[in-house]
Amino acid sequence: MSRNPDLVAVFVDADNTLWDTDAVFAGAQVALLGAVESRIGTTTPQADRLRFVRAIDQALAERHHAGLRYPPRLLVRATELALRGAKPNEAARAAWGGGKDYLLSEGDLPAIEESFFGDLAKVPRIRQGVAQGLRKLKESGCLLLIVTEGPKAKVERNADLLELTNFFDRIIEGRKTPDLYRRMLSLTGAAERAFMVGDQLDRDIGPAKAVGCETIYFPGGFQPRWAPDQASVQPDHVISSFDQVPAIVFGPVAGKVEARVRHT
Repeated sequence: MSRNPDLVAVFVDADNTLWDTDAVFAGAQVALLGAVESRIGTTTPQADRLRFVRAIDQALAERHHAGLRYPPRLLVRATELALRGAKPNEAARAAWGGGKDYLLSEGDLPAIEESFFGDLAKVPRIRQGVAQGLRKLKESGCLLLIVTEGPKAKVERNADLLELTNFFDRIIEGRKTPDLYRRMLSLTGAAERAFMVGDQLDRDIGPAKAVGCETIYFPGGFQPRWAPDQASVQPDHVISSFDQVPAIVFGPVAGKVEARVRHT
């Protein structure tokens, strides 16, 4: 596509930007914890049940080549070990290494996994201001694309069920690297008017900023403990509701001033 200096392209992350995927994962993880507890007859002494299972989840993700997409049966195994007294890192290491004696049999795992996947399939809630913000961007003639590392089919399903599909011109699935954003700039023909909106500083903001996109950070409810901090990435703007995006896109100078005020 040839360059169009008047085109405004807005790239938008899906999970935890358009909708609250984290809340779905949190519910699934707490339910998995309950399933393991009921089968081995032991409960966590911690009042914050999500924090308990998330500590195990993070320890597993740090060790697995697939990161947060590791097989859920590892979480089942490590959760049992943690309930029996192991520290999160110890439980993750032992579950990954295998060779442990478990109270849960191999026959117990499929039912827990099936319930976990069923919980993950629930439709997430749309995030604050998303419909209003997208409508203003679309009515103003912006080219809108979803950029996701998640399965495209699932993103399409959620966008359809949340009545967001018609706002977007295209959905792009791929690993979020500077090269992907360069290809998207070339694909859209956007000249100097390209924005990226996302909740991940290391996946949405950093790589997009590196190739010249103006970045809009929309913090979600969960950040992995290995994620960089905001000060090190320095997004161009920080918002608390998606309906703030149009004012930034069509008033970039005012938007930057407002963002700097929030940072101080």
